[in-house]
Amino acid sequence: MGPPTPALSSNGAPARSRPIRALPSRNQAFTGRAALLERVDAGVRRAGEAGAEDRGVVSLIGTGGMGKTQLALEYAHRHADEYGLVWWVGADQLDAVMASLTALASQLGLTAVQPTLLIRALWVELAARRDWLLVYDNLDDLGAMNDLLPPDGGKLLITGRDPRVGRIGRRIDVTEFERDESITLLSRRCPSLSPGDADLVAAAVGDLPLSVEQVGCFLDETGLATADYLTLLRSQPTESGLDDRTVAAHPGLVSVVVASRDRLLTTGGPAATGLLDRLAFLAPEPIPLGSDPAVGPPRFGVRLGDTATAALAVRKIVALGLARHADNALQMHRLVHSLLRARLPLAEHAVTHHAAEELLATITPGDPDTPESWPEYGLVVPHVRELLSAAATLPGIQLDAEAFRTLVLKVQRYLYVSGQSRSAVGICRMTRESWTARLGPDHPDTLHSGHNLASNLFEVGEYAQAREVDQDVWERRSRVLGTDHPDTIRSAHQLAADLCDLGDFAGARALDEEGWGHRRRLLGEHHPDTLQSAHYLGSDLYELGELEQARDINAEVWKWRRQVLGEDHPDTLHSAHHYASDLCDTGEPERALELERWVLERRRRLLGADHPDTLRSTHYLAITLHRMADYPQARALNEDVWNRRRLLNGEDHPDTLRSAYSLADDLRALDDHTGARDLHRDTWERRCRVLGENHPDTLRSARAYAVEVPGDAQEPPAPVAEVPQSP
Repeated sequence: MGPPTPALSSNGAPARSRPIRALPSRNQAFTGRAALLERVDAGVRRAGEAGAEDRGVVSLIGTGGMGKTQLALEYAHRHADEYGLVWWVGADQLDAVMASLTALASQLGLTAVQPTLLIRALWVELAARRDWLLVYDNLDDLGAMNDLLPPDGGKLLITGRDPRVGRIGRRIDVTEFERDESITLLSRRCPSLSPGDADLVAAAVGDLPLSVEQVGCFLDETGLATADYLTLLRSQPTESGLDDRTVAAHPGLVSVVVASRDRLLTTGGPAATGLLDRLAFLAPEPIPLGSDPAVGPPRFGVRLGDTATAALAVRKIVALGLARHADNALQMHRLVHSLLRARLPLAEHAVTHHAAEELLATITPGDPDTPESWPEYGLVVPHVRELLSAAATLPGIQLDAEAFRTLVLKVQRYLYVSGQSRSAVGICRMTRESWTARLGPDHPDTLHSGHNLASNLFEVGEYAQAREVDQDVWERRSRVLGTDHPDTIRSAHQLAADLCDLGDFAGARALDEEGWGHRRRLLGEHHPDTLQSAHYLGSDLYELGELEQARDINAEVWKWRRQVLGEDHPDTLHSAHHYASDLCDTGEPERALELERWVLERRRRLLGADHPDTLRSTHYLAITLHRMADYPQARALNEDVWNRRRLLNGEDHPDTLRSAYSLADDLRALDDHTGARDLHRDTWERRCRVLGENHPDTLRSARAYAVEVPGDAQEPPAPVAEVPQSP
């Protein structure tokens, strides 16, 4: 857009006594940005002070669609009266800059026979005065523009996508709207949109200011229901109004993204555009960038090839505003991500998806069982989930990259051991279904994924589903691999855990004894896997009421795990936790209390307060305190664990119900019989529904409720041997 003609005197010459103005029209729908405007003003006012390095320059830097232009324009209009000269320069093309500066020189009454001499004369004129503000909008080719930057003296406000532009003066990063700003602008553009729907739309477009403006207008013009629009945005982003020009005639986001990618092909070549397309099949979340192991110690992240190629590709992608580069990671905005993927022909999706899997698989996170590695896995999970989800939409049968499958299995394990089983179930289901179709139901990776699915189903309390999956995996592994194979033994133990929590303690014991026998014969008494088998057997014996034998096994396993694995290893802490429960139940509550506190302190430090293992330790510490008649402290701990489990797992999770049962016992001991009765009844009813009427935990709840309200509860089933509640 060319600058408007400034006011002239009666003889046609510039009116030097009157201010010179050349600004695009003000955006009457400008919304929010109060904090950013204050930062710009503070930067402009501080800029140019004695000793300052920014020389009166402030640079607004951000990816495409962040509203940099509108922010600069609003600032210029708000403060125009403070300057004698305010001039807007469209800086995206060299010719346009020359034309704009030549027009400014003309308005100042300057003449020269050559454009370059005229620009020099303009710089001399501006250097002699302090009352000017120039705005260079969309400056991204810094090299070509070096000779066209004004001298010191006045103020220069720059907008651009290339972070290198931020080296000129004081840099201010322009990012997405705050949510309330998005809702305000959407409501202005589409008054019929409710605040709740505006919030949903704002979230869907990632609070990108350009898209908020476009979508608000689109919804107002089309009258689409919010749910229908969100479906359109997900399935056909290029048809959802993102290609429409804004009220201020700014190109739509689709045009901006397509033009930027075309420029990337020109400036960065196929390597850069290939990387960009692969990133579009990952998640719109930070993707860490690794280093070339050939030139130094490896750094965690994806490997992009040799250092020179990788640096050029990243630099060009960031310079064109297609992604951000911060904290050694690249991140696309979710809409840019969607549009880049949508622009690829469907025939290229499978190839690019496979390449994205190979790219992600170059990440090498550590041992998923080690908490020190968990932050790395946390960065990988969203990209794995995105690739798995996208795979379901690809035509035909596509084989996943082998290295990617290995990474997926490690991610599933990480989610399990870090206490994120609810999230893991979805990933495991997608993987098992996909690999069954692509690799076959008996492929080792398919079976491994099924094993992980069952583990996580068990943790979220879906014991029946876990048993069904484990039974299938165990039978297939027994047939394909043989009963002595480590994976088959692992499946047998996991199936035994399902049987145990479904109340079939004898069936669990039989499987665990068989697995223990296999491992003792194959691996020796003190191999970590053999110790794991013994640990499982100790749990079965505990549930069967053989408390002394369970105690002796758990004591021996704990002793050897401390020697073999170390005191802080998760398996060592499992053994210590179970041994403490045995001590309490065999008449040594003081020793149990000391050991349980020791375990709890380590689990809190290593795993966090909300990890399932930490909550189990806290719960059983409360049970021990209850048996030592410290009812107030037991109640406080049980109430805390119950509330945490309700929040994390839901009201009906078996662990939540265990906490409710224990808390009701505390209430009864503290003479709150009404509270105990109500909670025991609620727990009993939930256990009937979740576990079944004949499950041992359900029977315990029935008896406990019957004690509180004799004659009011259903008649309990025939008496069964009382067993301690599972820790």
